[in-house]
Amino acid sequence: MCGMNRLTYTRVWRHSCFVLLVLSLLLPAELLSAGAVSPEYKLKAALIYKLTKFVEWPRNSRERKQFGICILGRDDFGSALNALEARQVGNQPIHIQRFAQSEAVNSSCQILFISESKRPFLKTILHSLAPLPILTIGDMGEFAEMGGMIELTRGHKRIGFRINLQQADRAGLKIAAPLLDLATIVETIQP
Repeated sequence: MCGMNRLTYTRVWRHSCFVLLVLSLLLPAELLSAGAVSPEYKLKAALIYKLTKFVEWPRNSRERKQFGICILGRDDFGSALNALEARQVGNQPIHIQRFAQSEAVNSSCQILFISESKRPFLKTILHSLAPLPILTIGDMGEFAEMGGMIELTRGHKRIGFRINLQQADRAGLKIAAPLLDLATIVETIQP
């Protein structure tokens, strides 16, 4: 820490982690050059991939032949998400699946992005998925308070995170401290 007090060192470390995370989002060029997809969803596709490095799934999920990234509802990602199939999580090749109905979502998904089109059914969907080791991600307002695990938020020229750590723990998922340091932690709103 050479001349820095502990508080200054912590601030520098957090800032460095944030800068590294943002820079790492810009690396997968094939994601950012994919088809006719909005820049926002190109960035979100890259971010979903990067989140896999900050989440630990239970052992049985890590022993599967493929790593499932799934979308439920309207697909705004298009070809940007398909580009992830050229990558791996650990030693598992990524497999992208799209579902129109929540009843079709199965244990082949390790990540499930729930689109805004499913908002009317969100509480029911999240309740049915809660005990499963599926990382639920969404970008609609109050997603995390309604029981989703990671809510992607938009700020001025950046995407932030709101994390419902309680729901992730319930599903047996462990989220790494560097990601938690960048996020706002929220709890499920009880009716």
